[in-house]
Amino acid sequence: MREPKTIISIAIILVILLHAAPLLYRAERKTMWPFLDWAMYKDSRPAGPIRAYKKHITGITARGQRESVTTDLTGVSITSFNMLYLQPMWTRDSSAARQLFDRLNRVREDPFVELRLESETYTVTDSGVVREDNPVITYRADAAAPQ
Repeated sequence: MREPKTIISIAIILVILLHAAPLLYRAERKTMWPFLDWAMYKDSRPAGPIRAYKKHITGITARGQRESVTTDLTGVSITSFNMLYLQPMWTRDSSAARQLFDRLNRVREDPFVELRLESETYTVTDSGVVREDNPVITYRADAAAPQ
């Protein structure tokens, strides 16, 4: 039987040799540790303030009721809601507002006549968090153009 020192030494050499395996196999090159093909800090940002936005859509019905427009109300996922409606409407795309009106009013007895996109900007600085209200963007069902 071999001594424990010999077995440990062989195990250490084996581990070191396995680290070189990506260099020997072309298909695995640049995809295995320690020779990865992507940078660790590729999404890093320079120092400075960080901004985040909070957006919310409120609908006003023909009877004057205010209702929060959510993913549950539209029947789409949060990702689809953001991509199809929230982001385009924030850039004043009236076609997205028209599609949202159509989707929301499809089976409603009290249809939405106005959608209000309210948003805040949060800026994180060295001195703390600064909250700023952005102007409200309003879309009407008859025109679906931002007001």
